[in-house]
Amino acid sequence: MQIKPKKFVYYVERKPHWLSNRQGYFTMERNERVDDFPKFFMNKIKKEIQSFDLRTYPDTHLIYEEVAKWLKVKSDQIVIHEGADGGLLRVFDVFISGGDKVITCNPSFAMYPVYCQMFGAKHFPLNLKVKNYDYFKHLTDKIKKIKPKLVAIANPNQPIEVMLNIKQIKHICKLAEKFGSLVIIDEAYYHFNNITAQPLIKQCKNLIVVRTFSKAFGVAGMRVGYTISNKKIIGYMLSIKPIYEINAFNMKLVRILIKNINVMNNYVKEVSKGRLLLKKFLATKKIEMIGKYSNTVLFKLNNKKKVDKVIKYLFKNKFIVRPMVIENDDRYIRATIGGTKIMKKFINKLKLALNLN
Repeated sequence: MQIKPKKFVYYVERKPHWLSNRQGYFTMERNERVDDFPKFFMNKIKKEIQSFDLRTYPDTHLIYEEVAKWLKVKSDQIVIHEGADGGLLRVFDVFISGGDKVITCNPSFAMYPVYCQMFGAKHFPLNLKVKNYDYFKHLTDKIKKIKPKLVAIANPNQPIEVMLNIKQIKHICKLAEKFGSLVIIDEAYYHFNNITAQPLIKQCKNLIVVRTFSKAFGVAGMRVGYTISNKKIIGYMLSIKPIYEINAFNMKLVRILIKNINVMNNYVKEVSKGRLLLKKFLATKKIEMIGKYSNTVLFKLNNKKKVDKVIKYLFKNKFIVRPMVIENDDRYIRATIGGTKIMKKFINKLKLALNLN
């Protein structure tokens, strides 16, 4: 007997990360928090975990009320899930069937094309450029031409950093509405720039805002995120949630993160300072740095051989960064920014790496 999945669910090969054990390294290749958390914060977490949390099923309704109050929305306007990609998966699962047209940016978050393939959607990538590029016009022209079921964009996008302002997002939503299109604004990096589409939820009935606690809050390992939208869209997304969409540990962690919001705010400030340090250093080497709205940047070296040497040297010195091919150009390096203390160490090693013959 041949076992087949349901219609419009397709097999997609999934591969693990290339490095299985990264502990002991400065992990600057995956847009995670680079710095360790303060000891007082870790102690707060340890004190919160009790035997009761491990042996009983979580009571999830309270965390909805608390997160909604923090966001200044109603509890029926949010759904909590695993990271930002948990929200994206639910949108695809509820609204996208085989043959539906989906516009995303390219390059961007790796899961967009995966979900398109998984649900048999027709993927129409918006191919981005690094310089001299009118992103907003390109996107609006693409929507008019394709008339998609879904427009899914990260704001800001990575690794090519393009950004829409609130007026432009509203225009995109109103344009998409004419074609019956949903719009996902993935705000994974929202707290690094404070530009959010959330105020448009009431005006734009096709808007879905997805966020995560992985980036600015820095708890990537815990896999917690949330989606904000109108009651109707959230109702559809809640209809396919598991019985317990968040575990007891993560509920307590979210509460601690919100109550100790300065941990996140201070880290965002440190990342901003660290970004400026790296930009100034690279400028002394006449290397341009691209990126200011998130916790990650790009910079380009003279040739691929130099890229490989720099990455190898940094890795030997416990710094993991990532080679990138942007617009068919393989001379880019992508690095996640940490606080000033770590960035000073990184710059010191990068200086030595750039001087290698």
